[in-house]
Amino acid sequence: MGKNKIKVGDKAPHFKIESFNEGMIDLGELIGTQKIVVIFSRYFGCPICQLDFNILLEAVPKIKEKGVKLLYITQSGEKVAKEFIEKYNVNFPIIPSSKDELYAEYGLGLMTAGAVTKVRSKLKEASELGIGHGDYEGWEKQGPGQFVIDEQGNIIHERKGWLLLPEIFAVL
Repeated sequence: MGKNKIKVGDKAPHFKIESFNEGMIDLGELIGTQKIVVIFSRYFGCPICQLDFNILLEAVPKIKEKGVKLLYITQSGEKVAKEFIEKYNVNFPIIPSSKDELYAEYGLGLMTAGAVTKVRSKLKEASELGIGHGDYEGWEKQGPGQFVIDEQGNIIHERKGWLLLPEIFAVL
């Protein structure tokens, strides 16, 4: 797959990776039973990612109510990821990846210009909520993104940039 070539209508690239909290996650096995939401964060220390993670956590019951499987990809290592999993009682798979693995497979490279323009306002929002910067992990310029995969394994929503839940719910 070429860089940034994943678009709506494409087949989702399969992966089989050991998650930090729910054992082996095999996308190929999950496809066919339910829609799958795949959130690509950057890493847990990133204040904007923490902000988005909190928004996501609030939406988890609504996502699960729709019978959807949620997968969360991060560059964070086990130590930091496990702290967040325990702190927030996370009940969906948190999956590790480097920029050359799943991020690259899903066409997520350098943060998009659109994501960069929102950094300042989102950092301000995070700091107003008392969210500070944690450990720096992975590639600092990594772009976040979100994908929704249907029961046939097709991408029915893709967005490069920070979390935007209304776009996800629109296709669930």
